[in-house]
Amino acid sequence: MTDPIDLEVKKTHVKKQPAFNGLNEEELETLSGLLVEKHFAPGQTIVNEGDPVDSVYLIVSGTADVRHIRIKDNKPEIEHLATLGPNTAIGLNESGFYSLSGIRTATVVANEDMVTLRLSVAVFHGFTLSNSHVSRAMRKHAESIIGWNKS
Repeated sequence: MTDPIDLEVKKTHVKKQPAFNGLNEEELETLSGLLVEKHFAPGQTIVNEGDPVDSVYLIVSGTADVRHIRIKDNKPEIEHLATLGPNTAIGLNESGFYSLSGIRTATVVANEDMVTLRLSVAVFHGFTLSNSHVSRAMRKHAESIIGWNKS
């Protein structure tokens, strides 16, 4: 068994996510403290396509396969979309949470032993309610990424 991931390492992984670029040091530290270390074995499903998005995962070590089931010739077929590795995230992209519908758009399966940092969406929502700057900072960052500005 390895030692638990300390707060500074968690903070390093949060800082590597562009969606959190607008957070100040205090917010980064608070958010990092909300992350829960979670391990996955090879072949273990991390998230399932079609499930509600209840959390995001920051990948500390290991790799995972992103898969989508599509129907081809009336038969289900697994389509490989991507391989995720350290310093990437499941359910989070550079402009914020990946799913706009709140439903997982793909299944993610561990290829090898993995260590992740889980952030519950409910816990994150509570964090944003107590740190109003966070929502504004993430929205501003997302607008800069996608070139959209709500007037």
